[in-house]
Amino acid sequence: MKKGVLIAVIAGAVLIFAAGFFVLTNNKGNNGNSQMENENAMVDCGKMQNPSCFSNRMNTCLPVTAQLTATDGTTSIDLTVLGYENETCHFQRKVNNILNLDCYLPKGNLTWDLIDQTFGNDKGLQKTVDDSCKSV
Repeated sequence: MKKGVLIAVIAGAVLIFAAGFFVLTNNKGNNGNSQMENENAMVDCGKMQNPSCFSNRMNTCLPVTAQLTATDGTTSIDLTVLGYENETCHFQRKVNNILNLDCYLPKGNLTWDLIDQTFGNDKGLQKTVDDSCKSV
């Protein structure tokens, strides 16, 4: 066998071994939980340029946060879903970095309509807000 071909075969074998080793060591201890761990990690959707970033996770009560600016152009509003706690979805709202609403909502109740209701826009969900949220 020519020296160049032998080197290429050895290099290929080393690359295959290295790739296999990398795959085995990076999956060790995961036990298939990596997707669940990623789902439970907080996702920051920034200033809501892509509203589906927030709403897709909000709809299933996965941890997510996003910032809005009120119509006055100066008031900062942070919306945060912390995830499920004791079979309820924990949602918080901060205005100008001060927590002003803390909610523990029954499963499936966190929607854009409910968030809109927390701002006083009637969506027929005031009882849910009253029962599940407290102003801080």
